[in-house]
Amino acid sequence: MERERARWEHLRQQPTFQAKDAFAGADTVGAVALDEQGHLAAGTSTGGTPFKHPGRVGDVPQVGCGFYADDGIGGVSCTGWGESIAKVVLAKTALDLLGQVADPGLAARLAVQILAAKVKGLGGLILLDSRGRPGWAHNTPHMAMAYQVEGMEEPVGQIR
Repeated sequence: MERERARWEHLRQQPTFQAKDAFAGADTVGAVALDEQGHLAAGTSTGGTPFKHPGRVGDVPQVGCGFYADDGIGGVSCTGWGESIAKVVLAKTALDLLGQVADPGLAARLAVQILAAKVKGLGGLILLDSRGRPGWAHNTPHMAMAYQVEGMEEPVGQIR
């Protein structure tokens, strides 16, 4: 609480600050899992948006925006600028694209392209298709991700 209050006070003194400027150091955590029965689950915890307007609701609690799962298609978790993610319903958009192109990496890249083109949004996502194949993309300055599927001895990860 004190950390956020101090951050708010600091940002209040910067008249040129915009919410999307905060995403160089976002601290959202997301996960997607596929169990042995073929059920998918997805979740996202939000790091929040600093200096937000009273009553602001971000993407995470909105259905299909911050995360979404459908056993027949896949599951996805998103991170980034919540206002722009909500405007394109990014998680559901990514799964709709996955259903069309059947390539997790391509679906992720196309979803982030839509986010950027339609609303000049910043964000990223990681997804699994219904077979457990991962895909991810981002247009934020940084995004850490990792995945592990059956048969892998160690997870694959990257920090960018």
